[in-house]
Amino acid sequence: MKSITSNISKRLNVLLVLLLSAAMTSCEKYLDKSPDIGMTDEDVFTNYQTFKEYFNSLYYGEGGGNLNIKAHFPLFFHMWDQKMTAESLTDIVDMSRMQYSQGPKRGIGSTLFGDQWGYYSTRKRVTSSWRAIRVCNTAIKNIDRVVDISDGDKNDVLGQAYFIRAFCYFELFRFYGTLPYIEIPLGPEDEWDLPRPSTSEMIDKIVADFDLAADYFHKAGKTRRDPGSGQGHLNDPDQDKPNGVAAKAMKSRALLYGASPLNNPINDRGLWERAAKASWEAIALALENGYELLPLNRYTDNYYGTKYTNEQIWGHSPGTFAPSAPEMETFLAPIFSGATNGSGQCPTENFVNRFETKDGYPLYTDAERQQAIIDGKYNEQDPYRNRDPRFGLTVVYNQKAMDGYGNASLYQEENGQKPAESLLSEVRHYSRTGYYECKRTGSLALKSSVTRLLFTDPIIRLGELYLNYAEAANEAWGVNGQAPGATMTALEALNHIRSRVEMPDVLAKYTVNADLLRERIKNERIIELSFEGFHYYCDIRRWKDAPRLMSGKLYGVRATKLSTANQNPTLYPTGFKYERYELPADRQVAWRNGMYYVPFKQSDLLKMKNYVPNEAW
Repeated sequence: MKSITSNISKRLNVLLVLLLSAAMTSCEKYLDKSPDIGMTDEDVFTNYQTFKEYFNSLYYGEGGGNLNIKAHFPLFFHMWDQKMTAESLTDIVDMSRMQYSQGPKRGIGSTLFGDQWGYYSTRKRVTSSWRAIRVCNTAIKNIDRVVDISDGDKNDVLGQAYFIRAFCYFELFRFYGTLPYIEIPLGPEDEWDLPRPSTSEMIDKIVADFDLAADYFHKAGKTRRDPGSGQGHLNDPDQDKPNGVAAKAMKSRALLYGASPLNNPINDRGLWERAAKASWEAIALALENGYELLPLNRYTDNYYGTKYTNEQIWGHSPGTFAPSAPEMETFLAPIFSGATNGSGQCPTENFVNRFETKDGYPLYTDAERQQAIIDGKYNEQDPYRNRDPRFGLTVVYNQKAMDGYGNASLYQEENGQKPAESLLSEVRHYSRTGYYECKRTGSLALKSSVTRLLFTDPIIRLGELYLNYAEAANEAWGVNGQAPGATMTALEALNHIRSRVEMPDVLAKYTVNADLLRERIKNERIIELSFEGFHYYCDIRRWKDAPRLMSGKLYGVRATKLSTANQNPTLYPTGFKYERYELPADRQVAWRNGMYYVPFKQSDLLKMKNYVPNEAW
């Protein structure tokens, strides 16, 4: 059956011509007859088993390939050999091995970046999207022809089809801007050279599909796929597929994006209200169905060690990996992973300063750090003590205790010598920032007794929904405003996220008005959602903060181990001297306005006369 369905899939899934082919070939022409297997579209679309095999190619690829929605899953997308993550294209990360990320973040090489980001190898985000949309449209059109499908299965398939269509369009929209919203499988006589819709039209189409998906999932009894607790909890055979809560959650994400400054230049308050209402609706539905925020001692379960968690509304597990696995090369340094081509994500000092003190003092700006020093809450020569607990779960810093390894030796001696493990080595592929990221990789980030680790990808989780709500409610009604029917204000939702990681409420001086709280909401989002999803990359663009953040200087930190003779516990309580320094010029950032969106392949654009292309950069 596998080889048969693979051939069926190859013939049914003629890629949407838009942006992919200069000539339209009818899907029906391929379905009339499969010469090698003797099957027609009647054989496929009237039998549930063959229909399901065709439809499930959305998740499991075509003929063993990866032309499916996994190309949009953040961890799946990043687990390749180009050393390019979404974060590495921003100010918060420097990749120790410069490959395809450094040029684009400096505003050059847009053609190469566009090809790598959307078309490369098995990571074909654009091709996969159009193919998935075609499958969804074909399934919706033909579902009534299936004679042996139950009502529950039919509603579940329709829920998935509308969800995935909206999901693919939203992902394309975030990176490429508005696109023609195709809702039928196009034939040779249909118009395919279509203009761009407006942003509001695009968002409305996406939201309508997510709402339809939620309705169908409800009818199918799939608002949540697994039981909220007890037998079968987090262990449904289709646990990796979306559900009704995920549809409402994605609606929240889409509306927040549509209300943001990039897409809402006149700051229409009504768009923020709509986003806040949708976010609270998603939170309420999630809580009603048993989802929860994990406590601090289980926080990392959302990223590794556990296949699925009860905070993940929709997640994907790419599997178990060793440090030397090719998929780990993007994340781990070669000296620790044993991977010749290892790179490693190296957080900048700019990002490290996003983490507040344990008392809630911000440290991002010079003024904020100075105030924290004056109040006795921060010491620049003991910088990692008493920080937000998420700091230690996210960043590898000098002397950080690592499971099965000891303390991370990320320093140099006074005479300039560096330990073999030093991330400040001048050897190629080592960190220049003095840090490594460990949120995604945990104990694999350095030498460890852990030799293999199970990874998970929280595509959307409950924690994000509280932040979506806090941001939208603050913009719509202010610090203490709340959506109709909600039981939390914007400030309370923000503090709810903080309390689960044992952080205090936002300091009172930042809760005076919406403008002050906005900056704390943004900072909380940067910390809470760091290195998962494509959040930061997309957030600084939708906020229109990218021109400022991507034009400033990037910094690292240099730790020097003091000799016994020069140790001064008063000045240097840790025995190390910490110095902030500018990263080399070739590792700095730049900004051009064309960088708000990713460019399509030029060969695709040449086929479109009515489609206004993104600006090159």
